[in-house]
Amino acid sequence: MSGKTKEIACTSRAGSRTRAVSARARADKTRALSCIDLFAGCGGLSLGLENVGFTPLLFSEINQSARETYMANRSHIELVSEPDIYNLTDAKLRKLKAAWDSRGFRDVDLVCGGPPCQGYSGIGHRRTFKLDKEEIPSNHLYKEMVRVVRAVKPKLFLFENVKGLLQGRWSASGEKGEIFRDVVAEFASLRDYKIKWELVHAKDYGVPQNRPRVLMVGIRKDIAEAAGMTTAGAHANPAIPDAIEHGFLPKPSGTPPDLVELLSDLEDPHYLGKECSQSYLRKAENQWQLKLRTRRDGTVLGRAEPLTEQEYSAHSPKIRAKFEHMLKHDGEIPESMRTKKFAQRVFPRRWDDRGPSLTATSLPDDYVHYSQPRAPTVREWARLQTFPDWYQFRGPRTTGGRRRAGDPGKGLWDRDVPKFTQIGNAVPVWLAEAVGAHFATILAKAARVP
Repeated sequence: MSGKTKEIACTSRAGSRTRAVSARARADKTRALSCIDLFAGCGGLSLGLENVGFTPLLFSEINQSARETYMANRSHIELVSEPDIYNLTDAKLRKLKAAWDSRGFRDVDLVCGGPPCQGYSGIGHRRTFKLDKEEIPSNHLYKEMVRVVRAVKPKLFLFENVKGLLQGRWSASGEKGEIFRDVVAEFASLRDYKIKWELVHAKDYGVPQNRPRVLMVGIRKDIAEAAGMTTAGAHANPAIPDAIEHGFLPKPSGTPPDLVELLSDLEDPHYLGKECSQSYLRKAENQWQLKLRTRRDGTVLGRAEPLTEQEYSAHSPKIRAKFEHMLKHDGEIPESMRTKKFAQRVFPRRWDDRGPSLTATSLPDDYVHYSQPRAPTVREWARLQTFPDWYQFRGPRTTGGRRRAGDPGKGLWDRDVPKFTQIGNAVPVWLAEAVGAHFATILAKAARVP
């Protein structure tokens, strides 16, 4: 408690209440913004929000490797970690809110999260499980997010998920889009919020990949009114993406780097004789590399300084020969080396007029480096998702395909989430920055209202 607050508390009871409330209201307008990140993964969404002034108070992530990654990069933050969202009971959330209130976070600004998308993602359809999406427990976790929002009553919430959610069916005989309609209806039950959604592409916000994502935003009605957002209707229409039109999300901005601009400073011409490259061979060569090599304290990782996660895959001579052929023949795969498993392609050195055409998923197996006959490294994969180079990842580098997918048909829901998968599942940091900065502007406008 500050000296001023103690002084107020010692005055007459009737007058002190009024003055204490006034002091708290003034402090609330100037304090750091706060957020809760559910299904947080390795922390891409949180990091982008942190970069524009949000402080995570709590995160929930059930996978141990992803959770360890999140924590390893936030040792400086007083943070509550709850692996299982089902343990975030209403009673526990009330206790946490009281504790945050004592730290000056009287009203949580944002609850965000992307419930697991195993049942909606197009990439997941590579493996066929004879099980309707309705029977996969993780496909219903959006209801838990709604429950947490209802208990915490944040000023805003952000739900994010894959594009496949828009067309998803609960069963083979269901209707296209029925899952998304149910998701919208569940969030619409939060009567104190105005809700809008949009299908955005990360490339439109300066991210060097396409990456379509469904973003649904809810703004508490008192905040929307205070921010002057009075024209938007209260509830989202599953058929109408209008979050940008009504100011719930930022308009596209930013020019993404091509892959040479993004990755050239990581290239090691002698990589074939190494398991990994342990230091930078050159300085940052452009604005994007400079940003990615800037530490939290503002210093820049320079030439000869340590470089992490630049371990190279141990390709067999046959696979390397295949990659070399692809590099020399515009991505063509020799017929004798074609498989049904992956439609591999070479990283394009430059984008065409449409901009970035690739999407980082759970593994880099689909891609070949633009100038070297190898798959991308963890660090290169992380740069595609705009994680800075100081960001560290925990857990195994990769693992077997079946262990990553689990086997829902046999009731095996647990999955390995190695480093490549953690990165591929994340929200691009620069996209999260753009969205977070927009939210900060909305909250600032609302705070100016007496």
